[in-house]
Amino acid sequence: MQMDGILLRELTVRYSVKKTDAGEPVVVGRALKSPRESAALLMRLLDDQPTEVFAMLCLSTKHRVIAYHEVSRGTLDSTLVHPREVFKAALLANAAAIIVAHYVARHIMALMWP
Repeated sequence: MQMDGILLRELTVRYSVKKTDAGEPVVVGRALKSPRESAALLMRLLDDQPTEVFAMLCLSTKHRVIAYHEVSRGTLDSTLVHPREVFKAALLANAAAIIVAHYVARHIMALMWP
């Protein structure tokens, strides 16, 4: 699309639902009632990742998960995250609240604290 010599690009975001082996959604539609429940859910999603991951859950006004978004996947020992990327995903998902998580791979933790 062009307007008065300015080129505009349309941003399209698509989310795919992460499913279990049985084909049921893991996250979307689930209501989170406590920080412990949120942490357990994120650990289930991020467990056994080979690198650091910064991820977020987008929630509705009733704290139901409407989206899971991996903001950044890092290298072996670091990940780069900018607030702009976090809030862009939250706004595009029309989230009322977000939960963010920084996952550090277990083998990195084992190397740091034997």
